[in-house]
Amino acid sequence: MSRSIWFVAEHQDGQLHRGAAELAAAARAVGDETVAVVCSAPGGTVAQQVAPFADRVLLVEDPSLEPYTAGIWAQAVVALAKEHAPAAILLPHAPLGRDLGPVLAARLEAGLMTDCIALEWDEGLVGKRSVLRRKLVARERVTTSIAVATCQRAAFSAVAAGEPGTVETVEPSIDAEAARTRFVAMERAEMGEENITEADVVVAGGRGLGDAEKFGVVQDLAAALGGVMGASRPVVDQGWVAHDRQIGSSGITVRPKLYFALGISGAVQHVVGMRESDVIVAINKDPQAPIFEYAHYGIADDLFKVVPALLAELES
Repeated sequence: MSRSIWFVAEHQDGQLHRGAAELAAAARAVGDETVAVVCSAPGGTVAQQVAPFADRVLLVEDPSLEPYTAGIWAQAVVALAKEHAPAAILLPHAPLGRDLGPVLAARLEAGLMTDCIALEWDEGLVGKRSVLRRKLVARERVTTSIAVATCQRAAFSAVAAGEPGTVETVEPSIDAEAARTRFVAMERAEMGEENITEADVVVAGGRGLGDAEKFGVVQDLAAALGGVMGASRPVVDQGWVAHDRQIGSSGITVRPKLYFALGISGAVQHVVGMRESDVIVAINKDPQAPIFEYAHYGIADDLFKVVPALLAELES
């Protein structure tokens, strides 16, 4: 029997979120068929944008589906799920998934797993989750006929775009008047640096930098590489940088193409947040620093000698 794994396509202002390709990868890892569910107002192009990452796209179009509200989207997805009975429904562990996931699970009487870092199939959907501030990994299995799971950003390598899947427009089963919440307005925060979880290059600094004034070398290297700045927890605790730059068990997870660790010892609490990076470069004067166990390239030297030399090479 074919196992169909669905993922809900996240989008805003008519643009598909790049995390959809990660959800598609998670779905492909455990299913025989990958199906993207798109909820949108009529006339959008999100279904076409997500089609290269799925075998099929189920498109539900209704004016009440945009902008997003959990109650309306849940009506659409639950009706589809009851009709087609997927093995699992995946969502991003982001505001969308944290909001919509529990509603779907409750209405489908389905088991729910959140913040999964890996998925497999073993007589049901099995998810791995970091627990106890990411000191341990729990392995959980959903025993209901349909599973609902949210997947951690950057925990799954994005699947490459391929031949577009078929797009099937389905009749919406929505009663907008029955919704208990309604969209009022969106207030956008002032945008600063690029979202660190979506950056291709991350340069992170640790306690080995010495003090806040010396943290400028991290910013300089990040700027030269076209990347963004990150930090370990001790740096954040000292108030050198803001908490939204913190990478690790009590911060965020990143999976860039290139990760620089400057003056970071490599404690497990930090490593769990960056070890899946494509290429890791560590610079630390302590040759025994644990970070070198995870680095593809390591330099055991004074970072205040190495980084200026690297910057000079980049400028030339």
